[in-house]
Amino acid sequence: MTTPDIAGLCERLRRPGRNTCGMETNNPVNPDGPKAADTLERQAAEIERLRSPLPDLLQEHVFSLRVEAMAMGEAGAHYALIADLIEARAALTGEDHD
Repeated sequence: MTTPDIAGLCERLRRPGRNTCGMETNNPVNPDGPKAADTLERQAAEIERLRSPLPDLLQEHVFSLRVEAMAMGEAGAHYALIADLIEARAALTGEDHD
């Protein structure tokens, strides 16, 4: 889910209900909606906070491991670790690593 999708969902979760005459009330359509929206927004902010330094950090480590693997001649183990790092980055950033 992208940030605009989450924002739209949160807006719908906070939407006020209507009474039998069709007039808006102070009560949300879903009584748990506002709390759920708050939780979604906090989680989205935390995900963004965790993602922001990740691509640069992993890229630095991948480059270092490639240089080290070539220097040591032990490419197999190092490349397996690099593949794991790339897969971890893809999982956290939502990118396609294939």
